[in-house]
Amino acid sequence: MRYGYLAFLPMAFALSGCATQLSSAGAQVKVVTEAQREKCSLLTIISTEQSLGPDKPGNALRKALNEVAGLGGNGFRMISSNVGFDGASVTGEALKCEKSI
Repeated sequence: MRYGYLAFLPMAFALSGCATQLSSAGAQVKVVTEAQREKCSLLTIISTEQSLGPDKPGNALRKALNEVAGLGGNGFRMISSNVGFDGASVTGEALKCEKSI
């Protein structure tokens, strides 16, 4: 029983592997308000989902911010979010905003 904890290591690694990391570019994306949105131009509407891991809503948001950065945007306005037993989703606008926001 001394090494019984080793049986839990694969599960711990599997769960930690489901976490979405915020990229350095994604960390530069700001979540903007409706008022701030006026200083931005729309790139596209994006939708992300997360069905595994302990922080489904946070992972879905980090995926969205990373996707905005990948599109060359620097702003994200959330349109809707949903959290349920089977996962979480985020839908919003990928934006290119003035530097002043």
